[in-house]
Amino acid sequence: MSRLTEVLGAGGPVLTDGGIETRIMFGTDVVMEPHVQVAALAGDPEGRELLRGIYAGYVDSAKEFDLPVIIGSPSFRASPNFIAKAGLAPEAIGRLNEDAVSLLHEVREASGHDRVLIAGDIGPSGDAYLPGEALPEDRAAEYHRIQAKALAEAGVDFLFAPTFPSVAEAEGACVAMAETGIAHVISWILGPDDRILDGTSLAEAIRRIDANPNARPAHHSLSCIHPTAATRAIHALRSEAPDEAVRLVEFKANGSPLRTDELVKLDHPVADPPDRWAEEMIPLYDAGSLRILGGCCGTDDRHIHALAALLAGESRTD
Repeated sequence: MSRLTEVLGAGGPVLTDGGIETRIMFGTDVVMEPHVQVAALAGDPEGRELLRGIYAGYVDSAKEFDLPVIIGSPSFRASPNFIAKAGLAPEAIGRLNEDAVSLLHEVREASGHDRVLIAGDIGPSGDAYLPGEALPEDRAAEYHRIQAKALAEAGVDFLFAPTFPSVAEAEGACVAMAETGIAHVISWILGPDDRILDGTSLAEAIRRIDANPNARPAHHSLSCIHPTAATRAIHALRSEAPDEAVRLVEFKANGSPLRTDELVKLDHPVADPPDRWAEEMIPLYDAGSLRILGGCCGTDDRHIHALAALLAGESRTD
């Protein structure tokens, strides 16, 4: 049994971390390498300490309210295309992913919290907002196999592939992740029409991935959209496709209703006030399915602390 299955089997809500890149981009004077971005920081002493503090704050919120918490490795772009654009040798994939995971092991050990899960983050091969850059399934499996293997060998509890804009590339990524023998999760990004950015409905995306026995994930997730957008999409899914809705177990929300590609063009952070953001998240919690809640772009430890406080209340009523 995987640690993910064990934690979910225990019942109750699960917290996740919040924003990482946006906190560094807008809250510090650190300049990230433009291609691999935050992945390069885990191997740099100053960058590693910065990341350590961010992740530790999220774990502290979970510990305070006695909640399990998932923290995702800073490895979203530690894959072949971005490694090459950064001018690094292919061997850097192993090093960057190992550095990212070892940091989270250190955070978990130092926290004294015994319910911290480490997710190995795998991003799409191209721009998460441009489905035209996505790979077909067979090439995607080959592409993502390298990073999935590196993260599994580094000791993650499960693999997590967020913000995939194309069902074809997501299916290939799921095949590659499944080959490692550890649990994996696929996380979708939706457009203004509540569809995957390649035009596929959320229900059909879930059905397609689940129908492939070589790709079927532990569950499905949404990420990098605002709670108001997710609320509309999730309510529609629950009403129109209840069998697929129960497979949607996680949501990591942006702090602002602006799209992430719009947010990163700003020179300042934009997000809802933490208490209001958390209050928008809680109605989505469902003890029978959508039990993992956390943050994405624009959120920080204040948002996750506010969410943890409300989730702790849900835990007492489950």
